[in-house]
Amino acid sequence: MTPSNPKLKNTTVLDKHSLILGLPVEILAITALFSVFGVGLLISLGGLFWGLILGSLWITLLFMPMRALHKHDPQAWKVWINTLQHASLSPQTLIKKDIRIMQKHRVTPFTLWRKK
Repeated sequence: MTPSNPKLKNTTVLDKHSLILGLPVEILAITALFSVFGVGLLISLGGLFWGLILGSLWITLLFMPMRALHKHDPQAWKVWINTLQHASLSPQTLIKKDIRIMQKHRVTPFTLWRKK
């Protein structure tokens, strides 16, 4: 594939991917975990025959979209994780608050109270 801009270079970092079955290793591990759990649940609920049939459908339902999503960009999952990260759970929104300990005759800042 030739880029439209000849000054752009494809670095070796972008070429190094650990792909198994067309999926990045991280995505494969998560998808395999969900697949094994789902197949085990279907076997326990529906018996061995129906569990294996429905389990194969479950595996197909999980793996085919993952392969289609990561076919052209194996590192796209990193962008999705950063995009879906909840802002209030990240450490960037921490606000330090002044905590004071009320004692009988005085109010002490937490930093001084903790040193005692």
